[in-house]
Amino acid sequence: MNYLSSSRWLEKLLRSFLLLALGLMIPAIATAQTQPVTVTVTGDTGGADLPSRFLGLSYESSMLLPKDGRYYFDPDNQALINTFRTLGIKSLRVGANAVDDPRVPIPQAKDIDMLFSFARAAGVTVIYSFRLKNGDPADSARLASYIATHDGDALDSFAIGNEPSFYLPTFAAFFAQWKPHYDAILKAVPNAMFDGPSVAGKNIYAVDLAKAVSGEGHLAMASDHYYFLGSGREGEKDPPATRARFLSNNVDHNYEKAYANIGAVLAAQGVPYRIDELNSCYNGGAKDASDTYASTLWALDCTHWWAAHHILGMNYHTGEAVGRDGGFGAANYAAFVHQPDGHGFNMRPQAYAYLAFTQGAHGRPLGVEIQTDPAFNFNAYAYQDHDGSTYLTLINKSYGAKALSAAVSLQLPPNTGAGTWQQMDLAQSNQNVAAKTDITLGDAAIDAQGNWSGQWKRIEGGNSNTLTVQVAPASAIILHFSPAK
Repeated sequence: MNYLSSSRWLEKLLRSFLLLALGLMIPAIATAQTQPVTVTVTGDTGGADLPSRFLGLSYESSMLLPKDGRYYFDPDNQALINTFRTLGIKSLRVGANAVDDPRVPIPQAKDIDMLFSFARAAGVTVIYSFRLKNGDPADSARLASYIATHDGDALDSFAIGNEPSFYLPTFAAFFAQWKPHYDAILKAVPNAMFDGPSVAGKNIYAVDLAKAVSGEGHLAMASDHYYFLGSGREGEKDPPATRARFLSNNVDHNYEKAYANIGAVLAAQGVPYRIDELNSCYNGGAKDASDTYASTLWALDCTHWWAAHHILGMNYHTGEAVGRDGGFGAANYAAFVHQPDGHGFNMRPQAYAYLAFTQGAHGRPLGVEIQTDPAFNFNAYAYQDHDGSTYLTLINKSYGAKALSAAVSLQLPPNTGAGTWQQMDLAQSNQNVAAKTDITLGDAAIDAQGNWSGQWKRIEGGNSNTLTVQVAPASAIILHFSPAK
């Protein structure tokens, strides 16, 4: 063998060894990039169906007032009506900081009628707030009587004030101001129902108010507010770290503490409980976190967590302007905002969380057991609809350089039997949790007119109560199992 042929032989041999080594390494690499997860649906948790008006939005009462001669809540605004219906919004709460702000005029009859006309068109009921701080009980009663007479068909309940613990530091001080409005409204509208105290910080006021008046039969719900991820201005100082907090299962501990202190106590007393204002970070949210795809995955997970705990519902704060930094300004956490020309809406990332929740939350929440590495940021939720079908939402919040795909083995209750599976994917095109665009559900985006054409896909070969599915990093999959007829 001459030198040239020997050299070629060695090159060929080395290439063979290299290919063999790569062949051995690739399965190991694939395994290292995948996290096994077992999800077992354990059956009925004993709770009722998801309330029909569970998912809601919250707005400043200033949004009722006309701007440049035009109303935001306009029954002729088909794009806004479409958006509410597409996202599955069923509750509309108006109040927030503006309701107690002396700089904001109190809405009057025409403003109120426009709001309720929109509510009828959008298929929502309204939680309507009156001014408590330096407010006039007689004026609250006058407006309540007007609403009951003209718009009662679209009214959920009345509320009085917003986050009163920030200016009334004890429950006794709060109740002394709140009760005259309550009494005056009941005198004018004897069958009135109330939501309260819409409190933040000293959330125990919700339990105290339930003890004080729930026996009178006029408390539709006790309510409080949460911004589980802290200050928007603080979150903006380090957006990557803030997004990491959005996507960590550690935030569940905040939910657990809040539920134990308020929700579980009210449930034991038989008092309906609603979080009538919440979002990620207070003061309008954190730029480059609350307005990113990270907020989509956070809000989807958060909404399902509270639904699984059988509360009455939750209203995410949004709007063209919200209370922030001592005044009012643009909200980083807004679900959607008007396009610059005023026609139609720019859908923000969080809108897709509401849409995905609506597609996957039907019927009664079911128990779910998850087995995986505790450090893996994955969650799963399940529901059983009235037709016997099961919906599951699988959320993989792993992302970035250390992202892991979830290899999920699903098991429905043993008595489920055979059936067929469909799936719908929530994704950002580059699995980029810092992105603010290019998000789809069911391979479709929501357009500026509030329309969405996403589709379910049949899973071929899925014909039993077990299934194996891959959930990509920074994504969610909604599954629908239909039992065989």
